Amino acid sequence: MNYSAKIVLRKPPRQDDTCLLRLQIIISRAIHPISLNISWWPELFDEGNGKCLTSLPAADRPKNYKTILSQARAAAGIGLEEDALAKRAADYNLLVGQAMAKANDIIVTHRLSKKPLTVEGFLEDYQSVSAKHDFLAFFQKKLAQRLKRKEIAETTHISHTSTLRLLRAFRDPIPFYSLGPQFVEDFHVYVKQQSKSPNTRWGRHKTVKTYLNLARKARIKFEDPYQDFQNKSVKGTWRPLPPAELAQLERFYASCQPCSAERRVLQKFLFSCYSSLRLSDLKAVDKASFSGREMTFRIKKTFSKKMRDMMLPLTTRATNYLEDAQQENELPGFYDYTDQYSNRLLQRIGRVLGLTTHLHHHVGRETFATNFVRAGGKSRSAPEADGPRRH
Repeated sequence: MNYSAKIVLRKPPRQDDTCLLRLQIIISRAIHPISLNISWWPELFDEGNGKCLTSLPAADRPKNYKTILSQARAAAGIGLEEDALAKRAADYNLLVGQAMAKANDIIVTHRLSKKPLTVEGFLEDYQSVSAKHDFLAFFQKKLAQRLKRKEIAETTHISHTSTLRLLRAFRDPIPFYSLGPQFVEDFHVYVKQQSKSPNTRWGRHKTVKTYLNLARKARIKFEDPYQDFQNKSVKGTWRPLPPAELAQLERFYASCQPCSAERRVLQKFLFSCYSSLRLSDLKAVDKASFSGREMTFRIKKTFSKKMRDMMLPLTTRATNYLEDAQQENELPGFYDYTDQYSNRLLQRIGRVLGLTTHLHHHVGRETFATNFVRAGGKSRSAPEADGPRRH
């Protein structure tokens, strides 16, 4: 079995005239490229040695050499300074060298052990080595493991993947040795530029801290960047529907044609107004079991292996909306549009009806809680670790 590894350029060049650098692995004639998340100008790259260059001998210079060199120096950071380009080339060559060293170590280890090496086996070993040094590689690997082991729900996986993409856009790679107070301060500034919502920013930091804690449990040593950082959330801004607007919305629902998008979205939303279920649980109603007007289901947001199924008594109105959805759509649960489409349609309905309340699926939970208290019920809040909040 033959193995080889080399650095190649992904051609053709991108709009900025650079090409992505890849670690190309060939195992038994099967070729697999691994992106290094860095790019360089093809005219200034030594493919034979896998090196980023800052100049070329006069005999090897193409006609557009001066233009390419000016672009490269300008992109390096400070005007046309040659030192900035040389520093970036040195940094990139270090990353290239590290990637090649990891690949060769894996290949040599398998040769000495006389164990067959597959592309899948190589990638697993390569990611394991990377995860010990790069926080992003660790984050990605641990996220995939947690989903596969069902330690997190699909909705949590989507949310954490979004944070991982944000981190990659902020800085890539993120070596563990680079973590510190300055990292968090810079990341916080970047997050504030991407989102106006304090709670969204709070959630991003909370997710990062989760995977830093998992890295600490894996005995990876690094400075705690959040030691002196205060990550604050603020009270939610969603407001419940006033009784008159809720009644107006229900009259509009009754006028909608069966199987129309408006009626389908309102079936789910109005069910939430009379049951308190959040959107992730509404999507999983088809997996719930029913006994009369009692619904037994597993809560998504507080998902864990120790979670017990929760029994929720349903009001007559909630049951009616669910039965409408099941009969009209011929589905065990609600018709599932994307979250973005559902919320846009709710807001459009609100504008058509002239509602003062800004409609969003979370408004359904707020409406239920408010009406529950108005009817004499008592609400209590409990920590997430103690299980779901019950109304």
